[in-house]
Amino acid sequence: MFQINDHRMLLIKNVKNIKGETITHQVGSSRDEILDARGLTMLPALIDPHVHFRTPGHEYKEDWQSGARAAIAGGVTTVLDMPNNDPSTVTKKLLEKKKSIIDSQLKQVNIPLRYGLYLGADKNHLSEIKKAKSDIVAIKVFLGSSTGSLLIEDYNIFEKICEEAAKNDILVAVHAEDEKLLRENAKNFAGQKEPRVHSKIRFREAAIYALKKALDISKRAGNRLYILHAGTKEEVEMVREAKTQGLRVFLETTPHHLFLTENDYATLHTKAQMNPPLRTKTDQVALWKGLNDGIIDTIGTDHAPHTENEKKLPYGQAPSGVPGIETYLPLLLDAYNKNLITLENIVRLTSSTVAKIFELEPNDDIVLVNLKKTKKVLRQNLKSKSGWSPFEGRALRGWPVCTILKGKIYYA
Repeated sequence: MFQINDHRMLLIKNVKNIKGETITHQVGSSRDEILDARGLTMLPALIDPHVHFRTPGHEYKEDWQSGARAAIAGGVTTVLDMPNNDPSTVTKKLLEKKKSIIDSQLKQVNIPLRYGLYLGADKNHLSEIKKAKSDIVAIKVFLGSSTGSLLIEDYNIFEKICEEAAKNDILVAVHAEDEKLLRENAKNFAGQKEPRVHSKIRFREAAIYALKKALDISKRAGNRLYILHAGTKEEVEMVREAKTQGLRVFLETTPHHLFLTENDYATLHTKAQMNPPLRTKTDQVALWKGLNDGIIDTIGTDHAPHTENEKKLPYGQAPSGVPGIETYLPLLLDAYNKNLITLENIVRLTSSTVAKIFELEPNDDIVLVNLKKTKKVLRQNLKSKSGWSPFEGRALRGWPVCTILKGKIYYA
């Protein structure tokens, strides 16, 4: 409960920080509110470095009004949005147009969500990299095809992108799966329609090969490199070795790779289909080890909403991608309660290190969580337009209670 006073300052009484110390926290606010937060724990609000809010072009899947509601419900106040829209954001002009749409939608829903945008790498628009430098958080490169038309198959072009990024000190974010290997391997499974074949078609060798090429090229070019949605033990070890060599490389994994495996195709079917695909339990164990020993730097949800009707289509027709921004924090808090991860590591992976890698401005946004609350993931509570979750029905212990963005309280 909270009460309104006269002092234009938000005071949060009797809240614990991640070290368990009881504190009184203050953040600036347009109005005075005293929030009794006894029994709650305060964390920095989350940053999601990897979302697809589907705007422009596919607003029926998600827009920035529904996306902002979903983010806030999950304790997220900053999102970094991908460029595979319609049209793909591959120029400064298209970035500016997209930003205008986003600002309009956020104003309508009255949630001043913080955000950054990626520039899509396109072989016909390499000159846009320098032009868009001040408008972006990174350049997104698809070495393997996924949703949308963006794809860089030629590693010579990828090297040019890295060289241009190095000149302008821009981070290069890579979807590391080799397109040629994916296409060749798909021929071995022609006609197979079981969803679990997705993990066989998009085999680990394609990720390993693409990552090796990306690391070698980045080493020559001297750019900063961000590896998106790692799912295999080999990727963790390759980045571990690259870091010992002094490469400026950062590794991201996702909640679905941490909490699902290829065994989940049996119940989720095409709802378990994403790129890169789910892997084995052995890979999952390696990811958790990488999280806790600091080799994995961030967790990005790869929030990629599709309608439930789209995801129910047969394999080969159903699109890849799953929503995840609302279950981002509850899954991690549940893992904390199971002694899989510390709160300090959750903060590192979802806030402090993300801000450092992407050079984001500091803020005082926070999320108050109830570490003891247990409830199920239920579709009627979801804010995303997609309206479903691969974790539906799962009971999780630890949930956000309210998120404070720019001094304003939003109840989860």
